[in-house]
Amino acid sequence: MVDGITLQAGKYEATVCPDAAMLCSSLRFRDDEYVAWPRTIEELRAGRATAIPLMHPWINRLADDTYEAAGARVALGGVTLPHDPNGLPIHGNLFAIPFEVQLKNSTRVVARLDYGAHPEKLRAFPFPHNITVDVRLHPTRGLNIVTQVEPTSEQAVPISFGWHPYVRLPNAARADWELRWPACEHVEVDERVIPTGARSPLAAQRAPIADRTFDDHYALGPDRTFAISAGAGRTRRTLTLQFDPAYPFAQLFVPPVGDFVAIEPMTAEINALGRGTAPVVEPGGRFLAAFNLAVSTS
Repeated sequence: MVDGITLQAGKYEATVCPDAAMLCSSLRFRDDEYVAWPRTIEELRAGRATAIPLMHPWINRLADDTYEAAGARVALGGVTLPHDPNGLPIHGNLFAIPFEVQLKNSTRVVARLDYGAHPEKLRAFPFPHNITVDVRLHPTRGLNIVTQVEPTSEQAVPISFGWHPYVRLPNAARADWELRWPACEHVEVDERVIPTGARSPLAAQRAPIADRTFDDHYALGPDRTFAISAGAGRTRRTLTLQFDPAYPFAQLFVPPVGDFVAIEPMTAEINALGRGTAPVVEPGGRFLAAFNLAVSTS
């Protein structure tokens, strides 16, 4: 684990770690933990994902070691990056870098990274900017995480970040968890998990996970709410993840084993930098994206 700043609001408690790229290491409700740790903090610092980390400047994969975005052609050869089993660059290059705390109180932490102040990071993403994470805890609405990107030069900044929440439900076997996702489009990917360009409509669903597995990419519609639930009557618990319109894509990951799932808000499609489809924020502008986690019981 890693030290952090603990917030409290009503029956909620959350821990955020500015020294590890604003990792959310814990979300508790009525003393039960809803954040999973499939990997260690050392693995996070090596570029892997665990707990609820920010993945920046791209989430998920790039299709190649070169990309062209916002008028710049970038070659990643020789740059230290995490790679997937196929050798593709994955999940950016934050490596749990410390953020500078701007504001802190009992229910809120705001911290910032001047990405452009790190030349080794600019080799992979040559677009100077500040990235600010604003984490708030509310007694009824739960945990809200707002991420803001602001260019710090005359260079526009392509947007392709996201978060990778590993979440769990206490006191229930994962096979019994009910998984809910909204009506959306299923994005077809190839054997390297790179979109092929094909999509198919997918109806909203609410059903037990049972023995199903997922590593699926979705283009979201107006409803951007996912949830996992377990139990019945007074012991039923639901963890709801809701993404705002700045997160039009999501990845759902349910591996063959492990008492967790990952439901990931994404500002752009997989390989958006490589395809040239990433949103762009111009100098003087800013890009904001928010998502929320809340627990309910009945």
